[in-house]
Amino acid sequence: MLHTLLRNDLLQYAAPRRRTLRVLWIDPARTLAWLFDMDGKGCDVEQARMAELESDLAAGRACRLADDPWLVVADQETIKPGHLALRERAWAIVAALTGDEPGIYEPRRRGQMIAEYTARHGVSHPTIYRYLRRYWQRGQTPNALLPDYSNSGARGKTRSSTAGIKRGRPRRDGAPPGINVDEPMRRVFRVAAATYTGTRFSRRGAYEAMLREFFCERRVMPETLHVVRASASDAVPSFGQFSYWLDQGRILRPAPRPLPLPPHALVEAEGRPGAAFQVAAVRADVQLLAGGERRRLAGRPVIYLVSDMFSGMVTGFHVSLEAPAWRHALMALANCAADKPRQALRHGRPIAAQDWPCRHLPERLLVPGALAGGDGGRALQDNFGVRCLTGIPAEVPARAALERRFGLLRADAPAMSAELAPLDGALDIHQFRRLVIDAILEHNLQGTGDGPAPLQLWDWGARERGAALKQYAEEVVRCALLPLHDALVTEEGISLDGQLYTCAKAVDERWFERARQRGRWVVRLAYDEHGEHMGDRVYLPDPAAPMRFHACQPVLRGPAAAQPFTRAETPARRTQPTGQYASFERIVAGFAT
Repeated sequence: MLHTLLRNDLLQYAAPRRRTLRVLWIDPARTLAWLFDMDGKGCDVEQARMAELESDLAAGRACRLADDPWLVVADQETIKPGHLALRERAWAIVAALTGDEPGIYEPRRRGQMIAEYTARHGVSHPTIYRYLRRYWQRGQTPNALLPDYSNSGARGKTRSSTAGIKRGRPRRDGAPPGINVDEPMRRVFRVAAATYTGTRFSRRGAYEAMLREFFCERRVMPETLHVVRASASDAVPSFGQFSYWLDQGRILRPAPRPLPLPPHALVEAEGRPGAAFQVAAVRADVQLLAGGERRRLAGRPVIYLVSDMFSGMVTGFHVSLEAPAWRHALMALANCAADKPRQALRHGRPIAAQDWPCRHLPERLLVPGALAGGDGGRALQDNFGVRCLTGIPAEVPARAALERRFGLLRADAPAMSAELAPLDGALDIHQFRRLVIDAILEHNLQGTGDGPAPLQLWDWGARERGAALKQYAEEVVRCALLPLHDALVTEEGISLDGQLYTCAKAVDERWFERARQRGRWVVRLAYDEHGEHMGDRVYLPDPAAPMRFHACQPVLRGPAAAQPFTRAETPARRTQPTGQYASFERIVAGFAT
């Protein structure tokens, strides 16, 4: 299990006096930690034993703050050029100083280093101490050095068959001839078992739903891409076949704990959890339906997976119906900070927190060249201290678990096809995400079977070597990385993609009355149009307070929503990035090959 304390955590004590301490650094052996008093006046750093800090947390003498009110995260486009220059000047000094850990935390060594940098950079002692204090107090990121910014957070991741020869016993008189169950058919069984489950699972109900959705004649109208369903097919599997293969499948369950590792298992391994994550993209060989109407093909989805290089643990994911792009990779990274049990529950998969304990960002992110773009990861570096390395090929970590559910293609493979395979035209993107979560859980908990599972390595590495993980509030990370889109303030609401929105700021400042009297104007909203939450997670960035986002709620469709933007009213649309496992008996989430 992951240790409680991480770098940048805030500890609050009530006695003997009320104060808040930030964990600046933890030694790799996790015996000592260096702490900074957030209310202190100088740059003094305290040293404490990890055992004492964890004892204080366990006994209730200290508590860990869930939100970081001092954290500074900013939209790169709204920072004034002068402020950027000041930040870069300060960062050039602080980056080199703080790179010497733990030397920078020792008073004598710190004094010597600052004296050297005073002479080298031509700045005074008080200036460097001010830079250090601001850096330590505001989250240890380059943006902590921005001048005059409010420290605001966003309150608010088998035997083969022969063609033409039916295996098994002959059917009774009058019964349909039946079909052979090959690997594509078993994929349909896996998907149906995972898709049509709820808090109460009925095999018969899942079987009948499978026949309605998958075993009917489906064809695509080329002009509209609408899926036309005809009568049910005569060649359908029997309930006995479905039930048999359900019993033969691998049941996904949490791995037993504790799981001891052999003493020599990781002697040669280097690194630790969080030192580096990698992002990979792969296209699924299944054509999905549009989520709203479920009549039109939407294309083949691209799955983005972020995994820990040390353990192989999948820490975040994202599914998009667009071509592979940097902004979608950012959404997968934002999902790394998500509450995974809560996310899985939304998809009908209740899980324990220890089964997917990933709510963190890494020190480095490795990005393949095909996904590189945008700002080159500058927003990640400046807002969260995550350094991006591009051009590094990435392997798909959960490939085997994903392929047991559906085939995989290259990320740049065609998104549409005229031919409909057995799984095509039966699932929408919401059902598909549920299957991806199943595959990730299978991978994290079981691995490939050749060695320790990724979850074992993750827990072992955090326990024995310390974690290089960073934890931020989920909404802060998500809002900082969401793409920005132009929207129009109208008398009926804030119009975006034919939907009207409102928020507390717009109501308090009487935006809609002003639009009626003085005319419309453009604002920018942050949201992911193909994201998990679609239009229910829309935010209005507040230009007066960096990283303060106002949640927007949909309103009833009005006349203004139907009126398209004109070129005179708004510039071109921008998509530039800024900074539930039901308990049921013998349900198969993945089948052994």
